[in-house]
Amino acid sequence: MKGSIKKALIIALAVTVVAIGFGSTDVLAKSKKKAAATHNVTYVYGLKSVTVQVPHGGNATIPLDVAVDGYTFTGWVGSPYNVTEDRTILGAYSKNPQVLPSLQSYSYTQNTKKWDNSKSAPWPEWWKTINLPKGVPGKTCAVHWFNEWTGELWRTDIVPYGSSIATPPDPCISGYEFSGWQGDWNNITEDRAIGATYYINHTVTFDDPLDEDPWIDKVRVRDGGSAWVDPPHHDGYEFKCYRRSDGSIYDGGPVHYDMTVTADYEEKH
Repeated sequence: MKGSIKKALIIALAVTVVAIGFGSTDVLAKSKKKAAATHNVTYVYGLKSVTVQVPHGGNATIPLDVAVDGYTFTGWVGSPYNVTEDRTILGAYSKNPQVLPSLQSYSYTQNTKKWDNSKSAPWPEWWKTINLPKGVPGKTCAVHWFNEWTGELWRTDIVPYGSSIATPPDPCISGYEFSGWQGDWNNITEDRAIGATYYINHTVTFDDPLDEDPWIDKVRVRDGGSAWVDPPHHDGYEFKCYRRSDGSIYDGGPVHYDMTVTADYEEKH
C-alpha cells in the first residue's frame, strides 16, 4: 500500500513538473515574441537616406560613408542607442572654410546672396519628428542651418541671446546652383532656421555627327531654362534641326533633365 502511494506521489510530481515546464516554455515564447519586435531607424546624411531595422531596445548600426566633398561631418542629430520606436537621425555637416585671395577687397557680407529678408526660413514639417536643440529664452538661441532643397540639417549653433554669427560662404553642391540664404544670422533673439536655396541645373550636350569629334559643346542650364549652340557649317549640307535621343526635335527648351542633342543635316543636291 505504501509502495502504491509512493508511486502515485512520484507520478503526480512528474506531471506537475511537466506542466510547469510547458507553462515556462509558453511564457518564454511570448517573451521572445515580444523581444523580437523591430523598429526602423532612418539615417539622412549628405545626399543619402539609409534605413536599418533594429530589435526593440537594441542599437542601430552607424553609417561610416559620411564624407561629402567640401564639408566636414560634425555628428548625428538623434541617438542610435536603445531604440524603442521608429526614428530618424540626421547627419550634421559644416562647410569647409573658403580661403579668399589676399588681393580681393570685398567681404563675404557684401557678396552674400540672400533669398529674402526674413529672420527665419520656414522649418521643414518633418523636423517635428526629431528632438532639435533649443535655446534658453533670454539667454541663448539655437540657429539651424539646412538645405532647403532636401530639408537636410547641416549644423546647429547655440549662440548668446542678441549675438550675431559670421557671414557664411556659399555652400556649393554638385548639380545645383546656390541662389541664396533664407533667414538672418544677425541680432539673434529667437531660435531660427537658415536655409540654403538652390536652382537645380541640367547639362545639354550638343553633338555633330558629321565631325570626327562629334562633341560641339556642353551647356549648363537651370531647370526650365533654355540652351542653344549654333551648329557648325559643313559644305554641301544644310542644318535642319537638333534632335533628342528619342528622335524628337529640340528647339532650345525648356530643359528639365540632362540630355544629348544631335545636329540633323540634309545633303544639298
